[in-house]
Amino acid sequence: MRDDGNRYSVGVYGPRNVCTRVSNAGHASASFVSDMSSGFSGNFGYPLPENWAYDQIVTKTVGSGSGAINIDVNIASGRDTGQGSFNKPRGVLADTSLDPGLVQAMMTDVGKYMESIGFPNDGGVRKWQHWKCFTTTVVDYDSDITLYAYRYKMRKALIQTSAYWEMRHVDAVDEGADLAVITAYETTGTFKDTSTGICQIFGITATRAWNHAVSKGYITGSVKDINDDTLYSMWRKCRDDDQFALSIVPLIHLWNADGAPGAPEDETELRPMRLDYTENEIYEVLRRYQGTNDEAKAHAKKRLALYQVMEKYNAISRNP
Repeated sequence: MRDDGNRYSVGVYGPRNVCTRVSNAGHASASFVSDMSSGFSGNFGYPLPENWAYDQIVTKTVGSGSGAINIDVNIASGRDTGQGSFNKPRGVLADTSLDPGLVQAMMTDVGKYMESIGFPNDGGVRKWQHWKCFTTTVVDYDSDITLYAYRYKMRKALIQTSAYWEMRHVDAVDEGADLAVITAYETTGTFKDTSTGICQIFGITATRAWNHAVSKGYITGSVKDINDDTLYSMWRKCRDDDQFALSIVPLIHLWNADGAPGAPEDETELRPMRLDYTENEIYEVLRRYQGTNDEAKAHAKKRLALYQVMEKYNAISRNP
């Protein structure tokens, strides 16, 4: 709440004892008391907190048959009048440029989330610190990412999340693998693929995504042959050119959404990329960027939470 500028008051929901103790400690301005069970140890023998706003007293069934639902009955003290009207829901809008006034708050929220899952803002054992990854994958190329999102009918947060996540993971092992690829190609002409660059893209993945995008009309260009020279060229561009690497990320997402044709393990096709993708579809796109194994599935859950942080600020920007 403090990071957000203290725009909101803080309330507490819980049994009587919990609400009283939290409020007396100065952490809540009002209480929503879960008072339905007198058997709760936090309710039994305790009075209502002085700042109670709502008291949840009983659950009852309304309606009948398949239309029956359970509702909680609450009484109100008048300390909080609640909300009695709502704006009409906005339609599905394309993303816009990130509001400069949101950048610091967005960077703070992303950093706090990554710290919560074990990625210190100073980078730790990784190559890049949080501020560098955020600036590169969210701020510096915001105009490019906005254009890609508009062109391909996808959310900016899909691109930002995959790029930022991968950049945060780059370490000495990745850099050593890159040098091994370069040495092997320059000495033998043989390309031995590995993930590279800020977006950690394999040469074969970049090439397959490129060719798929050309065949589907997502981009203009020519289909590339799958050979060592072509793969190494694509790999080097993903390694050495941050802007190019970021341009490949949405193509990989489109390729994966279309079932990753040509990959060793084809994926099921999702709906064509669109702005109203469900949470499950977003999870699938994020998971497929990394692969099909258990680690990719576990990481995708964490990526989805990161996506939600990114999307919050993109949503505010497009819905001022």
